[in-house]
Amino acid sequence: MGIDLGNLDEYSFFDLQLTERATGYVHRRAGLNWGQRAGREPNQAYIPVSKRVHNVDPKFFPPRNSVFEIHTDDGNTLVCKMAQDYRKAIQTCQNNSIMGRYFRTRLGVPLGERVENKHLRDYGRYGVRIYKIDNNKYYMDFSV
Repeated sequence: MGIDLGNLDEYSFFDLQLTERATGYVHRRAGLNWGQRAGREPNQAYIPVSKRVHNVDPKFFPPRNSVFEIHTDDGNTLVCKMAQDYRKAIQTCQNNSIMGRYFRTRLGVPLGERVENKHLRDYGRYGVRIYKIDNNKYYMDFSV
């Protein structure tokens, strides 16, 4: 995509927590651990989006089920969509496990295992920053 990191300040962004807002802990069976329950592929995951984001800028993210790209700071591209009621989740389109494998790999968590607070702490980040490049392209910073 060729995003010039020196110009990211030209784009609007939101910081999205990968932990529960109320407790500060990684969700047990949601977010990065969505697949950590019976009958699910254990790597399934999504990025939680709080109501606050939509209240501040209702058009920052596309409508539910609209496909868009998230380009990552490490050179990957995730094909995503807004999902769940109130667009409270960003998930990968083809397979929800793509998102989970991506984060587990970045965090050094073996595939299929639960993501814990210690993994985020050891990595050095508890959230991601999402920049809106245009209506179909976003940039995610998860660098440390």
